[in-house]
Amino acid sequence: MVTPIRPTVLIVDDDKKFLTFLTRTLKRGGFYVMTAHDGCEVPDLLKQSHIDVLLLDLQMPGMNGWELMRQLRGTVAAPVGSEPARIPKVVVLSGRNEDETAAFVRRLGADAYLTKPSWGDQILATVRGVLTN
Repeated sequence: MVTPIRPTVLIVDDDKKFLTFLTRTLKRGGFYVMTAHDGCEVPDLLKQSHIDVLLLDLQMPGMNGWELMRQLRGTVAAPVGSEPARIPKVVVLSGRNEDETAAFVRRLGADAYLTKPSWGDQILATVRGVLTN
């Protein structure tokens, strides 16, 4: 596995337009970007690639962001004999503008919470911020 010089962000979102916006924003901000359309793809990507930040939508088909957060943070048992993946920083992006949601994802281990829509500068600042903590 080769680690890129630029920090790598894995965006997990099923909204194609927002995914395109996020990809362009992060690339312009100097990040290497990977994408996935639901949480089912993420465990394998984490094992195969060095991911620094996971930018995660909550509401998706397949494995949603809630389920993925539980799995990543170990609240769901890993299969016997499987090696745990390195867990990146997690920034949750959600259309739910509720304090309860933000508090719950933080308890699940999210490093930051942003509501959709978010401006590019806000997203870049948040991703950079979690990388320095």
